[in-house]
Amino acid sequence: MSTQSLANLELMFAFEKWAKPRGYDLATHPNGGSFINLETRNAWLGFEGAHGPAGCRPIGQQLYAQLKKTSEYAHQTGEVFSVRVAKAPFDDYVIHGGPGGLYRQRDVDLFVIEDGKQYCLS
Repeated sequence: MSTQSLANLELMFAFEKWAKPRGYDLATHPNGGSFINLETRNAWLGFEGAHGPAGCRPIGQQLYAQLKKTSEYAHQTGEVFSVRVAKAPFDDYVIHGGPGGLYRQRDVDLFVIEDGKQYCLS
């Protein structure tokens, strides 16, 4: 996967996280990948402009996780998702994000993406 593709993937994760709770229709054209809904497409263009290479970027790196095949949650997704580490609301679930919302550190592989390469942290 190219550096540009990974940057776009990171931006898409961020947009979906922002747009979904606001009720945007995230359906895309199967062959083109662009959003079907015009309002969503316009929101994406604004988001991309603000957060893309010419826009504002947070300092530091985004942390990503992928569920381990040995995890009891492995059935939820095989995809990579953005996460953050925060205080556990219960037990030792300190990994926040992804389809289940909370995970133990032993359930995920953590990594960052730099210049198109994934660097595993665990």
